[in-house]
Amino acid sequence: MKKLISLALALLMVLSMIPASAETAYTEAPYWAGKGLPAVAERMPVEPMVEDADYLTIGTYGGELKRSADSGNWNAGKPIEEGLFRFKTDGSVEPNVAKGFDVNEDATVYTIYLREGMKWSDGEPFTAEDCVWFFNDVCLNKIDSKGVRNCHKDANGNPAVVAKVDDYTFTVTFGTPKYDFIEALTVDLKWHFAPKHVFEKMVSAAIAGDTETALAEAKAICGTEFSDVGKAGKELLYYFWNYPGVPTLNPYVLSTEEGKNNVKGQYYEYVRNPYYWKVDAAGRQLPYMDTLEYINMDEALVAQEVMAGNIDLGGFSIADFPLFKSSEANGIYSIKINVSPSWSTAGLEFNQTYKDAQYVELFENIDFRHALSIAVDRNEMNNIIANGMATPAQFAAPKGTSEYIEGAPEKWIEYDVAAANALLDGIPTISKELNADGFRTFVGGDNDGKAVVLEVETVGDDQSAQAVALLAQYYKKVGIQVVEVANTDNNARNEKYYTGDQAMCAWGNGAGSFNVMLRPDNVAANRTNTCWVGKYGLEHLDHYTPKAGSAMEGVVNATLDLVKASTMEELQAAAMQIVQSHYDNTWIIGFLNDSNSFFAVNNRIHNYREGFVVCDELRFQGYAKPYTWFIQE
Repeated sequence: MKKLISLALALLMVLSMIPASAETAYTEAPYWAGKGLPAVAERMPVEPMVEDADYLTIGTYGGELKRSADSGNWNAGKPIEEGLFRFKTDGSVEPNVAKGFDVNEDATVYTIYLREGMKWSDGEPFTAEDCVWFFNDVCLNKIDSKGVRNCHKDANGNPAVVAKVDDYTFTVTFGTPKYDFIEALTVDLKWHFAPKHVFEKMVSAAIAGDTETALAEAKAICGTEFSDVGKAGKELLYYFWNYPGVPTLNPYVLSTEEGKNNVKGQYYEYVRNPYYWKVDAAGRQLPYMDTLEYINMDEALVAQEVMAGNIDLGGFSIADFPLFKSSEANGIYSIKINVSPSWSTAGLEFNQTYKDAQYVELFENIDFRHALSIAVDRNEMNNIIANGMATPAQFAAPKGTSEYIEGAPEKWIEYDVAAANALLDGIPTISKELNADGFRTFVGGDNDGKAVVLEVETVGDDQSAQAVALLAQYYKKVGIQVVEVANTDNNARNEKYYTGDQAMCAWGNGAGSFNVMLRPDNVAANRTNTCWVGKYGLEHLDHYTPKAGSAMEGVVNATLDLVKASTMEELQAAAMQIVQSHYDNTWIIGFLNDSNSFFAVNNRIHNYREGFVVCDELRFQGYAKPYTWFIQE
């Protein structure tokens, strides 16, 4: 079996990267004419990556793609991100920045090969030194704020040893087998490199505790003053695409022109990388478009600007589908439907380590969660907040995924107020009788006589507020009060999750996992910004230990097993234990699900791939390869 896997990997490497012959005549964009650059052939690696997928056509050069901004974070970074490897739709991995890799028999030593002659966007050589230095100096010293991710830890929690072999080869060695390293690397430490020639002085000073020098170097690199070294490291080595003057391997780099590079401002733009290392099937250097323009505007205006043709691409929810569909006939844009691996697009999470012990006892009670699940009319909710286009479903892996459990999406989704009341009547810590306002009260304890109130955190958007208002109506019928606690942005809500004891409940617009084995994300006990797991989340420095023999202990142990696993079978078993726990316990109550992800794309944009999978692991629209998009009016 291992020989077959090795053969398959070798074939994959050959098929996904077509070497360019010495006689290849490369073509560059007219944009570069007269810019004083070396010839395009000299800017290419010896073996550039060739993008020649069946759905791609040879494009034309030039033009600008206009998008709405989100203050320069993931909306700008993900579409242009380039990692050593990248996922395919089936979950397998193919080479990207890296040319390929080898792994020894027991999966303890990985040898990664880079592309000879590849260059950073400033023209300096990109070599194995940039990868090895990044891990040993930046990650091991936590200069980028993230430190050593789980992908670089063995079953004992020890970091890997990363060593240079030659200019285009380095090794990653583990103390125990790490069969999923390449896949985990593609998720968890997707870059694994930084331009040493730019950051070496800053990082060395930070390691030595020379704050003054480190901050001076940071300002010299990007022109921004940082208040502390930790902030500088996080921004420049993790969110690097947000700062001018930082060389990258991406198809586009932030403009260095004044007035066009403030990602917190009204307008900013990314321009093509002169040393980009990918070509199309005809040997034409990518990307096709010259510029990605971002315009910061009120969210309410985005639809209007897309329909007017002033914004080329905009995502929208099911709730807005009729609006966009009604204007599609005008011929300015087309609706493109893509796929999401979400377990739920509308759900409710209870913080299992909330600061009030009586609420925690209630949240732990499976009858309470059962009652609140069947107290909701999902068909009505679907019609009101999703225009009837979603599917009533429990929080569960959807059919067609490897984590699917027969019957899981249908569990506890029937609407039955009488049965819900009967379940709540059987819980001794809350009353059967309702108070003068029509709500159940606590029986005994510090909250004796007080109404049972669910404070539900939302992200402040219209759909969340509307959904929580519906929950208030449904739960009033079973004697439970609901109060919305709205935050204007997701970061504000996440800060409450990080504390582990502030957010009582949370409304989720989307949750799930692309592959639990590779990235348990918000279905396991490893994420600090997941409400339901509270302080059981293992990323908390002061995380809680669950009760021995409890259902939550099973989730925590399975999460730890994912890190400790030394065989593929152990990885799969741990992942399925997490999935099974959600099926058995319904930690998150799901109401609706929908596998569609909608985008309005201006008809002048070509090579936009419809039907691709949209999720974080595939870098959302980055998987659609925006560097292959071209403009043709």
